Amino acid sequence: MGILLLNISLRMLHIKKQPWYGRSFIRSFQRLLRDTAVGKFFFKAIATKESVRNILCQCYHDTSQVTDELVQIILSPGLEPGAVEVFLEFICYSGGPLPEELLPLVKCPVLIAWGDKDPWEPIEMGRNYGNFDSVEDFIVLPNVGHCPQDEAPDLVNPLVESFVARHAKSSSGASAIS
Repeated sequence: MGILLLNISLRMLHIKKQPWYGRSFIRSFQRLLRDTAVGKFFFKAIATKESVRNILCQCYHDTSQVTDELVQIILSPGLEPGAVEVFLEFICYSGGPLPEELLPLVKCPVLIAWGDKDPWEPIEMGRNYGNFDSVEDFIVLPNVGHCPQDEAPDLVNPLVESFVARHAKSSSGASAIS
């Protein structure tokens, strides 16, 4: 058993990571988005093929991986009833435990892989997660952006397979993969 993490969120908008003087502003801005028509308007503006494509082209280093099929796969759930509320809760979530608070509690092996071209979650900051006792390795994925599982499955899939092979155990303690 183990945990494999890919470009985890650094949670930079988390209230604990804000200076004391900015916390009330962030809370107010998030309430504005979540509790007024402003958030629904914002969601409507970005829940389009063009916006999704633009956002994906920002976070993928290899923009050739941003296909019409991928755009549709990402956009379709966003057009379902209730999607706006889920989206607004996601972008307005600035509480709860941080990864650096949870990793010391983890009792199983952790593997972290990170795209070195991630524009949203800088690898320089992510490398710090490799210092926790539970983290057996921090692997840099070269020339990969924020979504390595989609952008570079040729790099990610062997990592997953190897990690599972090392750590998957059946109830008798024998390896689950041969």
